[in-house]
Amino acid sequence: MRVVVITGANRGTGRSIAEAFYDHGDCVVALNKTLCGESWLREIKCDLRSKVNIRDAVRRIAEEFGRIDIVVHNAAIRRFASIDTISDEQWEDSVAVNLNAVFWLTQETAAYLIASRGFLVFMGSHAGMHFFEKGAAYCCTKAAVHAFAEVAIRDFRYKGVRATLIAPGAISNRPKENDEWKIKPEEIGKIVVYLSSMPSEVIPGFVELRPSQPLKFPFDGIELLQYY
Repeated sequence: MRVVVITGANRGTGRSIAEAFYDHGDCVVALNKTLCGESWLREIKCDLRSKVNIRDAVRRIAEEFGRIDIVVHNAAIRRFASIDTISDEQWEDSVAVNLNAVFWLTQETAAYLIASRGFLVFMGSHAGMHFFEKGAAYCCTKAAVHAFAEVAIRDFRYKGVRATLIAPGAISNRPKENDEWKIKPEEIGKIVVYLSSMPSEVIPGFVELRPSQPLKFPFDGIELLQYY
């Protein structure tokens, strides 16, 4: 039985990824700021903005299970505001949760992943590649996670640890009317489990996910260039 550590699994994509691993027969430990109280999920209350919280959570997992096989960096916050109006708190919280926590948790679990020849999953976003107005905090942190994942591949590949970045497009985390075209969280969960079970000789370094039939632009062709 593999021990899977995932951040932000109380709802949405994170919860679906956790459920997919549980259904696969793995033991899932979630680092959640808000606990969901599900009996099948082992939860540790953790504020990812705190390096001490993360260190203590990893220590508790190691003491209880003695190993860590997979780490899924899922938790993220989205703060949207133009560069001239975004607050220090919005910026700093975004960097803390979306980037610093990824570094801290990777560093704290590295020895265990090396021992188990484990797997690192970084949940990126199209926002890390396709930038938009009011997206400074979110786009910058997701682009940085993409870079971090690429470095992780190189730092750990000869130590037996594989890493992958998953960059999804629109996800129906909070279903609304007319968003049936979006990627379903449970579909991402199945993909993450599949990638974690690939032969050890293969590193699925970068996986981009797109809705198969996204919303259509009201124009096409060269006219698209007029909006860049």
